[in-house]
Amino acid sequence: MAEEKGSRAPKPLSPRSAASKRWGDVDLGTLDLKLTQVAARHGPDQTAAILPWLEALNDEDPVCALAVADRLDSLFPHIGAEGLGRWILTGLRMYPGDQARQRAYFKLEDRRAIEMLHGEAGAGDLAAALPSLGLLFRGLAGIAFELQPRHQISLNGLPLRPVLTPSHLLLPDDYTALDGHDRYRIYRAAVAHAVAHLRYSTPGLPVQTLKPMSIAMVSAIEDARVERLLVRDYPGVQGWFLEFLRHGVRPQELDFSALVGRMNLALMDTHYQDDNYWVNKARRLFEAQAVDLHDYAAFRRLASILANDLGQMRVPFRIPSYLVPEAYRDDNSFLWDFNGATMPPEPVDLQAMSPLPQQQRPESALPDEWTAEPPATETEIGRHTYPEWDHRRHFMRTDWCTVIEKVPAWQGRRATSILVETGVAVMPPVALPRSRRLSRNRRIRRQLEGEDIDLNAAIEVMIDQRLDLSPDPRLFMRAGNEDRMSSVLVLLDLSESTNDCVGDRMQSILDIEKKAALLLAQAVIHCGDRIAVHGFSSNTRAEVNYYRLLEFGAPLDTNSTGRILSVPGRYSTRMGAALRHATTQLAHEGGDHRAILLITDGAPSDVDVYEPQYLVEDARAAVHESRRCGVHIFCVALDPQADPYVRNIFGWNNYRIVDEPDSLQAHLSSLYARLVLL
Repeated sequence: MAEEKGSRAPKPLSPRSAASKRWGDVDLGTLDLKLTQVAARHGPDQTAAILPWLEALNDEDPVCALAVADRLDSLFPHIGAEGLGRWILTGLRMYPGDQARQRAYFKLEDRRAIEMLHGEAGAGDLAAALPSLGLLFRGLAGIAFELQPRHQISLNGLPLRPVLTPSHLLLPDDYTALDGHDRYRIYRAAVAHAVAHLRYSTPGLPVQTLKPMSIAMVSAIEDARVERLLVRDYPGVQGWFLEFLRHGVRPQELDFSALVGRMNLALMDTHYQDDNYWVNKARRLFEAQAVDLHDYAAFRRLASILANDLGQMRVPFRIPSYLVPEAYRDDNSFLWDFNGATMPPEPVDLQAMSPLPQQQRPESALPDEWTAEPPATETEIGRHTYPEWDHRRHFMRTDWCTVIEKVPAWQGRRATSILVETGVAVMPPVALPRSRRLSRNRRIRRQLEGEDIDLNAAIEVMIDQRLDLSPDPRLFMRAGNEDRMSSVLVLLDLSESTNDCVGDRMQSILDIEKKAALLLAQAVIHCGDRIAVHGFSSNTRAEVNYYRLLEFGAPLDTNSTGRILSVPGRYSTRMGAALRHATTQLAHEGGDHRAILLITDGAPSDVDVYEPQYLVEDARAAVHESRRCGVHIFCVALDPQADPYVRNIFGWNNYRIVDEPDSLQAHLSSLYARLVLL
């Protein structure tokens, strides 16, 4: 029996073991008694099956969890444990981030809550449908096939999609009334789509150098191609597909998922009219090639054209949050072999960094070891846990996020020679503003002579005398000039979105960040101040990756330069945890001024958080914590629409929005001077 890794439902708990946990402000004995009564009426199996969902809902909002617990007696007779779990998912997906409406939903004060309850009652369960779905699969494909459920284990996880393998089809058990009022119809369309892939697709094709957006586009075109072929052989299945293709269309939105959803409907429904040029171009190219639906290579070229158009249109593609738009279609893992996949080489733009010596080779002649992603593995150097602020409950979740310190994959020995040859390690210093390098008039403490008494030193002298110790004679202070020592940590956002290309030269945001950080680091080290360059990305709260690229006091040599240039951009942006960890790094710095200079391209986000404001408020709390520790934080946002959230997080005059990414280096130089003079 094949089962998707990590797909098993949470281990059921007994009512008493569940009541041993903290449930908001409710009396635990009362809750224990209530669950025991429910178990006596409806059976311990039903009660144990719903407990994991209640506990997960309690982590989100105890008021909602208690509202459901109070109504278990009336809910169980209608839908049972599985239906109740889906009803809970429906409420969270219907009102993401809206606490008031979620509470009304779970208290049954919302009209739609009653509608969804009745919808779940009549929609049927996957377990009951599996035998007939197996017969349907055999009738369409002509072979016996194993169908199994795929379990949703997270309230905040993205909705599941079917998974097809050469021997099994895993069907999600988290389809809710939002996906369709009759779940059997979704399962039926999913079976037909899987049969189409088995009959007409070539599985396990190598990804090679395809970028993520291209993979998604090729997969969508392949989905449409095989469905057309199945409809040609079994015309009746067209209606099975059209019901859900129409259900998922969002005609007013222009993100990648919405455009692909509109395209998918246009390729199946000849009567559908769309006013988007790209959607109509996709339909025109597809229909022109539809005379030979078996020519996979031609359709793959068509998909590459469409993906390139979306790139030119600057349509963002977010890997962590991307979901196949149609609920019945599988996740396309059947089509691809990701072993040995590499991103296409992107030559380093040396012209933007420094003039090339005459004897240096041109960019086109750079060796593959430099342009390709290093095959070495990342090195984990430590794990740390940090709290996270839940603004909905006004509660700090202790030890909620795990920050994993890493050193990026980096071929030090071979790449060192490449760095020297290409001139990347020898960049001309950037001049910081002159006012930064001037010393200030200040009171110099702990001197052997002077016009004033240093009170702190005098107190220590008196203490030493009472302890019969030899006091330090330096108890005066005088006026004088002394350079201020500053410690600044440059924190780079390394999320997937930083791979987007911008500007006239179509450089990625990540490359622009790296080059600007390198040039600033070189200038600061030349001035004698201390600077560090770190980076972060996140893949849920359990994996906040924190890269130590350049340490305080370390030279900017070929190794540190190579680490900065080789760190990848991926996953999401859990900003609060990264800021808390960066603050702890600065706690060991003894300079006169400590600051964090954060460079980001978007608002905080992560795949396990649906509510946009949740991580924004957590980042805001982290900024306030850092200021109480004497660490000032300033943000540089490479997002023209960033003003609302950066103002909320960092406050007035503590951020700057850079509309032209190519000018980032100039902004960093002026901002650094401002930071160290605060």
